[in-house]
Amino acid sequence: MAFDEILQQFRALGGIADNLVVRNGARGRGLFAADPARPVQLRVPAHLLVSPQWLALDASQNITIAPPHRSSLTPEVATFFEQYQRMFGWGQGGLQAISQHQRQLQALPPRLQNYLNLLGGAQELQQVPTPAYCLQKYCANRQIRIQSASWLMPIAEMINHDVNGLPYVLDQGVRVSGVVADEVLTCYHRHLDAFHFFINYHFVAPADTVLSCEVTVQVPGAGTFHIARMDQLVDGAAEVRTPQLTQTGAITQVSFVEIANRKKPSQPRKTFTQLLATRQVPASVANALFDGLEEHNQQVLTGLIHACQAAPSAMASSLEQIAAHQLAVLA
Repeated sequence: MAFDEILQQFRALGGIADNLVVRNGARGRGLFAADPARPVQLRVPAHLLVSPQWLALDASQNITIAPPHRSSLTPEVATFFEQYQRMFGWGQGGLQAISQHQRQLQALPPRLQNYLNLLGGAQELQQVPTPAYCLQKYCANRQIRIQSASWLMPIAEMINHDVNGLPYVLDQGVRVSGVVADEVLTCYHRHLDAFHFFINYHFVAPADTVLSCEVTVQVPGAGTFHIARMDQLVDGAAEVRTPQLTQTGAITQVSFVEIANRKKPSQPRKTFTQLLATRQVPASVANALFDGLEEHNQQVLTGLIHACQAAPSAMASSLEQIAAHQLAVLA
């Protein structure tokens, strides 16, 4: 099935796809403007969005809508989604690519794996790349969050990432539109640091933020604090992302600590000192701890670069690039 045919089906079901072609570019396969002088228009209406929770794999490891959930879609939409996944999504190397990525991660030398454990990769390093797990990662790479639920967006998921790309507009579905000179690009996520981005999406992309590695610190007068990298756990919905503090026995768990932000350079330190102030930690102590976190993370990132250079591979090269990006933001 050609891309034009799948677009015809998409449009017949209520989708909008104008001035779009698919081809390979610098980022691999993606969507491009057929005529750069005209705007591209892509809209996936709400009734074409599919929940990852509705999916299963058949005996041939093809994506299918599981029988209990087929009633959530019309038969025509279910058939379209399954055909799309076979011809342009999961069926075109999705299982193999994710499985290969997992094997490459788990083949890294112990020293490199230790660094990844500190930088948010512990769960990835432990997972066996079964088809079920690979499907879970495939969906995580492509889903979009709308209010409290995640959805897969056929056609739109083919757009590649750039931090300066077009925005997703949530308008009774998902819409991307604008004038582009060549490839259509969107920004997948603005708050992830480069390691988190790599773990989620499996490719290298610069980021404007740096999160602390996982570390346990002693805070004078306030006890033991464990800093994690779970930046999805925030307090409130304000523009400034405030980490969650929870108590586990004698240890205060901090969901994450941002230590650098290229666009808001003073914000990470301010957020950290305000956070510790809620535990009656003086600003002078909080600032000294923040200085220590900066220095510790520079040492970790530098050590990772040296470990990558000592054990060269394609995966090590990616990790070295990411560490260099993060050091540049820290500097």
